[in-house]
Formats: sequence, structure tokens, C-alpha cells
Amino acid sequence: MSRVIRMAGVVLAVWLVVSGMQALAQEATAAVPVESGTSLWKTLKTGGPLMVPLGLLSVATIALGVFGFLTVRESKMLTPHLLPPLEIAIDNLQVNEAMTICQGSPSMLTNILNAGLLRIRDGYLDMPSMEKAMEEASLEETSAGLKLISYLSIVAQLSPMVGLLGTVSGMIKAFDKIGKGAMGRPELLAGNIGEALITTATGLLIGIPAMFLYFHLKGRYTANVTRLGRVLGNLSHRLVVASRAKADADVPAGDPA
Repeated sequence: MSRVIRMAGVVLAVWLVVSGMQALAQEATAAVPVESGTSLWKTLKTGGPLMVPLGLLSVATIALGVFGFLTVRESKMLTPHLLPPLEIAIDNLQVNEAMTICQGSPSMLTNILNAGLLRIRDGYLDMPSMEKAMEEASLEETSAGLKLISYLSIVAQLSPMVGLLGTVSGMIKAFDKIGKGAMGRPELLAGNIGEALITTATGLLIGIPAMFLYFHLKGRYTANVTRLGRVLGNLSHRLVVASRAKADADVPAGDPA
């Protein structure tokens, strides 16, 4: 039920955003003189020089979004197809075999596990040292994976600010013309008002999807990291169980436990 309520809230928010964007677009269209054959290029030119950084921010949003979806894939972070051979190698205490699997298929799971297995020397299992190495590698791997996704947050905050700068620039130019006697001639102010509205709408159209992508990708990334911790914990437990079973098997029958 709570998931349905959240989805309804998201749909309502998207509807409100789209309605607001339509209203802004209508205002911008009303402010700019309507000509037959008006193209997208003319609209972009009306937005002024700040449309260039806004265009770059839109490209960055698309690129970071594609990269983010590729990063948060379960097959990329958790590599579930490697779990069966890793479990078999760990159950048989074949540490070198497990390290070969990890090094042959780099991922967040295998990199962290390999860092812990490197602390095993000559068959001696030092769990505190191994867990410390895995903890250090986990911090490094999760920080590196989240770094580029976090750039979406920067784009989401920067785009509306650039659009607001265009708004201020357009209004300054409009008031300057008013001061020079253009008060009764709206056709002289239409271009500057159009610049103000178009840059504002463009900044919002870039910032809102970027913010949505950031929270969506971050949520999926955090969920995968949480599951990753559980998987690594299970592998560590299997290693401890296998090590104790081998130690018990090596104790002669007449020796005390």
C-alpha cells in the first residue's frame, strides 16, 4: 500500500511539473513575436548565450544518466554468476582458486573479496585482518562508484541557477530599454522577455530530470551495496566454517578438543 501511495505521489508530482512547464512555454511563446516558420534554432537564439552552458548541462545529464544505469546493474556490482564457483572454492578452502576468479572478473564484489583473501597467508585465517581489509576496500569501491552519480546532483542544482542567470540578464536588458524610451513599444521588449523565460524553462527542464535520475540511481546503488554486504558476510561465514571443519578433521582422535 505504501508503494502505491509513493507511486501516486510521483505521478502527481510529474503531472504538476509538466503542467508548469507547459505554462512557462506558453508564456515564453507569448513573449516572443510569433513568426511563420519559427524553428528550434530561432528559439535557442532567443535564449541568448546562456543556452550554450545549458546545452552542455543537458548533454552531461544524458551521459551521466546512461553511465549511472550501467553502473547500478546487479550484474555489474554483484556479479551473481560468480557466486557458485566462489562458494565452491571457499568451501574447499581453495583460496588461490577464489582469488583467480576474483581477479579474472573485476567487479565491486570480487574486488572487495579479493582484498580480504589477500590477507590469508600460508593457510592461516586471520578473520579480524581479513574483515579490516574488506572494510577498507568496500569504502574505496563504494566511493568510486557513487562519485560520477553524484555529479547528477550538481547538474540538477546548477541548471536552474544558470536559467535564473538568464532571467536576470534578460530583465536587465528589458529595463535598460524601458529606461531608453521603449515603455510604449512592447515589440522592443519581447526579445529580452523571451530570453528570460526561455532560459528559466530550459534550466528547469534540465534540472528536474537530473534530480530525479540522481535520487533514483542513488537508491538503486544503495540497495545493491546493502545486498553486497550481506553476500560478503555469507562468504566470510562459509570460509570460517570450512576452516574450522578442516581444523577439527586434522585433530587426531586421541587428542583433546
